[in-house]
Amino acid sequence: MKITVLTDQDGKVLATVRHPEEKPKGPMPRFGLRAMAPGHKLHEFEMPSHMEKLQSAEELHRTLKEHLSKKS
Repeated sequence: MKITVLTDQDGKVLATVRHPEEKPKGPMPRFGLRAMAPGHKLHEFEMPSHMEKLQSAEELHRTLKEHLSKKS
């Protein structure tokens, strides 16, 4: 599953958007994230499968921060 992650200058996860696996069959509203403040960054990548099962937003954000820090 593809995910977009918004982080601040310290790498803290501020927001996430998971992209749907399948194309919608009808009209769907469009939404997304934008990095507007200095130091904010957008990261888009295939989310590792073990993260897809996380239920808690706090746990997901912590795990994403660790994942992104390893990438940089």
